[in-house]
Amino acid sequence: MDRIESYTDYRKFLQDFYEDRKKRSPTFSHRQFCQKAGLGSPSFLREVIDGKRNLTDTSIAQFVKGLELVDRDAAFFGALVRFNQAVDPPSKQTFLETMRGLRRKVSVELVPLDRYDYYSNWYLPVLRELAIQRDWGEDWIALARSVRPRIRKGQAREGIALLEKLGFLERDGKRWKQTDPAISSGGEVDSMAVRAGNRDYARLGHEAIDAIAPTQRDISTIVMGLPAAAFPVIKQEMREFKDRLVRIAQDFGQDGDQVYAMNLQFFPLCQNPSEEES
Repeated sequence: MDRIESYTDYRKFLQDFYEDRKKRSPTFSHRQFCQKAGLGSPSFLREVIDGKRNLTDTSIAQFVKGLELVDRDAAFFGALVRFNQAVDPPSKQTFLETMRGLRRKVSVELVPLDRYDYYSNWYLPVLRELAIQRDWGEDWIALARSVRPRIRKGQAREGIALLEKLGFLERDGKRWKQTDPAISSGGEVDSMAVRAGNRDYARLGHEAIDAIAPTQRDISTIVMGLPAAAFPVIKQEMREFKDRLVRIAQDFGQDGDQVYAMNLQFFPLCQNPSEEES
């Protein structure tokens, strides 16, 4: 059966769990599960699967025991139950965000060094996303005008050709499709091309402060005093935040009609006395 984090209906998860366990152990029964979970009624599992009963905080903990869930999976099950049983939209949204945060990292394809031309121009990742949004045909002018800031027709045509050559895009009938939904240069890559790309996106973010209306962008700064030991903690938090953003993007599938860039910038604004030149 699929991993629990792929489910959006806990009753369907319970049904699949039961069928999978029954297939592997023909003697397994609803009664056996309820006994293991410490549930008083031998038909409790069946009634929950059929939608005749809901789970409470107490019975959620009992089901976690019967399902032999631990750590993230146990927490995800609890959030999934509460998401399904919530009746007001704000509560549902809260539990949905909890579920997203508990999902394992999205499988991300690392870009090998021999394909680093992908980072040679800032607009190539943008074209990679725009290419799959509709059938552009040979309308390179329209594609170029869709990039902000606008690029030239030749850059759009040559950019798509390079993305195909490098293996980031491939033909799917009259349309394009991505060979990997999520890609990354890796967390600690030291590459001239990647650093140049980071500079370009930082510059575009700077220009967006005046060029794009506040209602269409979000740019802010936090200045805080921290001990040096907090740096790796916050850096890891930023990585996990980026993972959650990728999961959200994948939840929406490939039906996008816009391309966004996010710059996360976290750097020191002072120098330690020990680092000063003597």
